Amino acid sequence: MNRSLTLLFLVLTMLFWAVNFHVTKIALQSYSSMPVAFWRFLFGAVTLLVIIVVKYGSSLTKIRMTLRTLWYIGLVSFFGIFLTIYFFNKGLQTTSAVNGSLILATSPIITAILAYFFLNRKFNNQQLLAIGLSLVGVIILLVKGDLGQLLTLNLESGDLFILGMAFVFSLSQIIVDKYLSAVNSILMTSISTFIGLLMFAAISTPELLATPVPVDLPFWSSILFMGVLGTGVGYVAFYYAVVKLGATTTALYGNLIPLFTVLLAFPFGEEIYAAQLVGGFVVIAGLLIFGQSKKG
Repeated sequence: MNRSLTLLFLVLTMLFWAVNFHVTKIALQSYSSMPVAFWRFLFGAVTLLVIIVVKYGSSLTKIRMTLRTLWYIGLVSFFGIFLTIYFFNKGLQTTSAVNGSLILATSPIITAILAYFFLNRKFNNQQLLAIGLSLVGVIILLVKGDLGQLLTLNLESGDLFILGMAFVFSLSQIIVDKYLSAVNSILMTSISTFIGLLMFAAISTPELLATPVPVDLPFWSSILFMGVLGTGVGYVAFYYAVVKLGATTTALYGNLIPLFTVLLAFPFGEEIYAAQLVGGFVVIAGLLIFGQSKKG
């Protein structure tokens, strides 16, 4: 796959993940967070199974991986799938899709900071300024423009969950960049998704057995979108881009998620507030400065 096609799929993935912010909130109106994650990854795993069977056919049985590789794929599954989606679903129970996406926009900065410690990538003064700006923007989002909340530590738990999601998802990209760059992205994503599905099944089984599964169309439409496009197709495209473009460069395309989420807010009936616009502007300004500094 050439660079242009890689970038196209990466942009489409950002669109899918922006839609995920809105459709997850729809699914969470009918079911709690862990069963929603289970159904999402069940359909994601089925989608990936179809993809790998079509791509590899009978040669699939000849593929071999070392225990070391499987260990790192397991770590990617734990941080990049299980904890990421756990924090994502828990966060969207109490925060808005727009606010969540704007906080998640810090992922490129977090990825860059982790790359500094784990991949030996240095910062220049412009990048340090960009990181500082983005952190200010996140603080504005967390306190919703009221600095008194910061002094009293009266922060929304949903916003903190999304911030935790940004950290663990960034950590998974560092693991891929450092240890799994030679592994086929489809196989890596499929294995990590199957592992993640088992984790969600183990945690959500008691609730799945005790609670009737919703039968309404909005719930299942949301689950199918998240599973097929947001997980099966999206994760393959994203981790392929991490391998081909590097974690830091790929993470910068996460800037598109809040843009797409805001554009989709009105069709999904969500309001946008002044503090979100101000905080989002500061976050995006920091990200743009950071991105330009990498070109210099």
